[in-house]
Amino acid sequence: MQLALIMDNEVKRYGVAAMLAQVAGVDAVVCHGTAEEAVRAAAAIPDLMVMCATDLPSPGGPAAFDTPLLLLVDGTEGVGALGEVHSCVHALVDWSGLTPNVLADAVADVMAGKFYLSPVLARRVLGRQSTAGTQQWGPMGSGLTPRELEVLRRVAEGLSNKQVARQLQISEHGVKRLMGNVLAKLNSPNRTLAVVRAIEYGLLADPKSPAGSATSVA
Repeated sequence: MQLALIMDNEVKRYGVAAMLAQVAGVDAVVCHGTAEEAVRAAAAIPDLMVMCATDLPSPGGPAAFDTPLLLLVDGTEGVGALGEVHSCVHALVDWSGLTPNVLADAVADVMAGKFYLSPVLARRVLGRQSTAGTQQWGPMGSGLTPRELEVLRRVAEGLSNKQVARQLQISEHGVKRLMGNVLAKLNSPNRTLAVVRAIEYGLLADPKSPAGSATSVA
């Protein structure tokens, strides 16, 4: 397995590269300072890209590889900035909980076609509901239709809009429209937080749990 590590901070890059080198199945970790540098230098498309949210370029950077992206973020701020732009993101790991074991779990899940959210980040995201002031999230019964739930379930598996459209035999525009409904009903700013909220509500199975079935929605 070939990994590309993109990180401007040399000290952090060295530490993360050392942890990634310990992950089973990783043959090589090629380091770059920026995504643009990685695109220019790539002799072959990597199996997975790892980078810090602060190094995330404008649309077209990581996506140019058409490669799954593992993103390192600081709390929920990095998550909230993602939105629909970087749909190649298949894993989110909080810096404060970064360990070789967490990275190994994230890499394994992404390579298995699953979406990974680190435990520390999941707790922080779900903890936002208790923030004083305005309500952060939608009500428990958010009223997702069966079709919307089908789309959300596939997004939780890490599929892109194009892949979801192919599986459900609908247009990519239709997938975007349905996902827009999901974001509105779950009062979530992006796909990642919609998946987290759906898991909390019991609409989807936790991707880390052994039970693979999701709770049905009327």
